[in-house]
Amino acid sequence: MQIAPGIYSMGQDKGGRVHAYLLDDGNGLTLLDTLYDDDANVVLSEISRIGRTPSDLKRIILTHAHKSHVGGVAALKKASGATVCSHDWEVDIIAGRRKATKVSAIPRNPLSVYMLQLGLALGLGRHTPCDVDHRLKAGDRIGPLDVVETPGHTPGSLSFWWPERRALFVGDVIVTWPEVAAGWPGLTLDNDRNMRSVHQLADFGNAEILGTGHGEPIVRDAAAEIRRVAK
Repeated sequence: MQIAPGIYSMGQDKGGRVHAYLLDDGNGLTLLDTLYDDDANVVLSEISRIGRTPSDLKRIILTHAHKSHVGGVAALKKASGATVCSHDWEVDIIAGRRKATKVSAIPRNPLSVYMLQLGLALGLGRHTPCDVDHRLKAGDRIGPLDVVETPGHTPGSLSFWWPERRALFVGDVIVTWPEVAAGWPGLTLDNDRNMRSVHQLADFGNAEILGTGHGEPIVRDAAAEIRRVAK
């Protein structure tokens, strides 16, 4: 679904109403996260729906290495030959050499995502491993995006700013389901650090669009919503 010129949102109920974003800046397609399913059919269908082919996908950028966001990465890399990018801390998890860090199994609100929390606590939810081609850090530019380091949910969580579209993509630093909030406490490794990252994102005072990893994107006056979450 197109939410703004050159920005397409894709979602699945699996993985906690997870979302990924396909970007078209006129220089090939950039994909932010790959949804839950290993077959990547939702993403491939969206590429076809907008009249493009997998070979048009040039970059696959991962906000962090939880199953909901990296499920389709191997299939998409195979289909497209795209460059896979992430923060250095996430590389070994994406490649299958290290498991994602477990969280506590003690229930935390919102309880509607407790099964995801329990799965991460038990080390469930494996994805098909995929090597990372390019490691990202704060200040880099990849495709149309500026890289912003926003640790807390995981140590290597990244956000991305598309200044020409006033669009901010934040992974799980902020969620919009089941309510707009500073992530899900039970699945966040360092909630205090995550909140500091939310305050950092509030500096993007002209952000119009907010693409979150869980829940529908905000497509109008996103900066005001980020400031509300940061309070």
